[in-house]
Parts: sequence; structure tokens; C-alpha cells
Amino acid sequence: MAPLEAVLGQDDAASLRPPAFAFGDSPEMSDRLAKLVLDGEKSATSAWLASYEAEGIDIPEVGDLSIMCDGADRPLALLRTADVRKIPFADVGPEIARAEGEGTLDEWKAEHRDFFARECAALGIEFDPEGDVVVEFVEVLYRRDGV
Repeated sequence: MAPLEAVLGQDDAASLRPPAFAFGDSPEMSDRLAKLVLDGEKSATSAWLASYEAEGIDIPEVGDLSIMCDGADRPLALLRTADVRKIPFADVGPEIARAEGEGTLDEWKAEHRDFFARECAALGIEFDPEGDVVVEFVEVLYRRDGV
């Protein structure tokens, strides 16, 4: 992926550079979750809806492209958003936990409750367990050589 820094269209107006991101809130978490994606064990990720709103970030849409990075912000893969669902946190089921590749539903809820609470605190907003999550299903289009 290093030689190509943009997705090229038919002309300059149709070309874009996908946004880059790393999972989680620590380099270790980023590395662990990125490895799950690259190993085919993780095909979804969840984010707190209120966090998108607080940061003024658009909710992902089907077809969006993004560059997944590791914990050192090195690009690993180009991802495409395959599906997006807005779900109340309480209604997240085992299929979402499986798609996230992070254990049982109970483990998923405990880990994500803690993560979302930390994220909300950092943004200066209150975590409400009655709130919604945005679940983004992704597919790997390209991987950097050697990963």
C-alpha cells in the first residue's frame, strides 16, 4: 500500500485519500484488534453514537473506505464498510460479539461498557448505558505486504 496514497478515480475530482484510523485507545489494543481483522476473526467494530455526535464525525456509510493502522500508526490494510447498524447497547446480541471476534456477549458488553465510558469521559460527555452503538461491518480490500 505504500506506493499508492489515494484511491484514484477517472479524474482528480473523483480521487480521494481514505481516512486512517487505529482501533481502541492504546497501541496494544490497536495492535490486538488489527490482528483480529487481518486474521479474519474480526469483521465488525462498534462505536458509541454520542461520540460521533460529540466529535462532529459522520457515521460510516456502506461503501466507505478507510485505512486501518497498527498501534504505531503504520498502515496495515484498506477496509471497505459493508454494513452499518445503529443498535441500542442493551440490544447488542451474540452475533455482534462474534463478528467483533472478542469473546462472548457478556465479555463484549463488559469490555465495551468500560471502553465507551472512558471514551465519553475523555470527550466530556456522560455515558448512558441506554444509548446506541454504531456497528460497522468491514471487509479487507487490500493488505500491506508482509502483514
